[in-house]
Amino acid sequence: MPFPNITQPEIIEIELGLRLKRFDWNIDKMLEGYHDPVVYQNSEGIFDQDKIPDMDYIKSMCRYLDGAGELYFIQALENGEYVSVGDVTVKPENPPIAIWEEKYRGVGIGQKVMTAVIARLSALGYKKITGSTVYKWNLASQKMHERLGFTRTGETERDYIYEYTIKEA
Repeated sequence: MPFPNITQPEIIEIELGLRLKRFDWNIDKMLEGYHDPVVYQNSEGIFDQDKIPDMDYIKSMCRYLDGAGELYFIQALENGEYVSVGDVTVKPENPPIAIWEEKYRGVGIGQKVMTAVIARLSALGYKKITGSTVYKWNLASQKMHERLGFTRTGETERDYIYEYTIKEA
């Protein structure tokens, strides 16, 4: 349980047709999504074809994220049913978002999901998101962070590091 004495919601509605669904280990589509070069490069920083995430990598990643915060599938309504199109972990340090499905990238879903992460952290009493790390080649994620009001506070050879002060509701 990442947040002691707090029950993770099964569903967080973001808007009509877009929601977060509590992680349930149904990871076959997740594995498929992490085989997309855009995902494994922008999310995991992997460029070596021999290191593309396999099932063991995905399971290990999910165990870590599920223990570090509230892990959710990002779901979109398609033909009357919700399908998983990405994942996100609600946590106050470096909350990761990955959009696996190409048709859902570049249309504002990441920004809506990060707004939901901020709202959930605010509801849990957090005042800041720290260490939000974005690879320097991931321009879309940099722009999303900056549009939402994140401040770039540092950098490494490969990353920019952002912080966000959660405003009082």
